[in-house]
Amino acid sequence: MFKEQEMYTQEASRSGVASGTIFLIEDQLVLGMIMKRIITEHTPYQVLHLSEGSHILQMLQEHWPQLLVLDYDLPGMNGIEIYDLVHSTPEWADLPAIMVSASLPEQEIRQRNIPGLRKPCSRGDLLQAIEQALN
Repeated sequence: MFKEQEMYTQEASRSGVASGTIFLIEDQLVLGMIMKRIITEHTPYQVLHLSEGSHILQMLQEHWPQLLVLDYDLPGMNGIEIYDLVHSTPEWADLPAIMVSASLPEQEIRQRNIPGLRKPCSRGDLLQAIEQALN
């Protein structure tokens, strides 16, 4: 699906138009920049990169994301705590998420039905996980 949208993505990037927003919550700056670039270059989505989750509810009021991409090991709240906080809010209860982390909490993501990728992951695996989460 995303390959078919690459032409649209390039046009959308040039015109400043995107088909939606993905929240990327990743505290490693370089990795966050790489993931953001992969997503924006290969999907029609813009990325809002946060380095921690403490302002997630405020950001949700300002933006309407189609997906959360969460790290697990984050300062303040971990990825599961962020997921639970977001999904405890009725208007965000169905917001899809994926977790990309070097230390995946297997049991917790299984209980919540969150797809997980272990870092480092390939560009293809990341894009496939995003596509599956959004469909």
